[in-house]
Amino acid sequence: MKVKIREIGNVRVVDLEGELKLGAGDTALRETVRGLVSQGHSRIVLNLRGVKWIDSSGVGELVACRKRTVERGGDTKLLMPSEGVYNLLVLVRLHEYFNIFHEEPLALLSF
Repeated sequence: MKVKIREIGNVRVVDLEGELKLGAGDTALRETVRGLVSQGHSRIVLNLRGVKWIDSSGVGELVACRKRTVERGGDTKLLMPSEGVYNLLVLVRLHEYFNIFHEEPLALLSF
């Protein structure tokens, strides 16, 4: 899993590329978001455009990321999931838990 962080105003956009699965993928996401939250950043957009696969551990980590940011008065929003990832989010009803955007400017403005 490749992770890149961009700063846009008071929002941190985390670009993810690869597979969000047990092992390196979920660990990389966990460490990245924990680091951002510990630095006081609680408004996070997870850009899933480059995520080709997600398993149950990845889904669990997405939920944990949102929980961490909400506890700090912020939120975690999802951006541009692929069709397969989006279908999985719908299957497990996370489309009701997360705000999911298909355009970055709209995700940023939602804060």
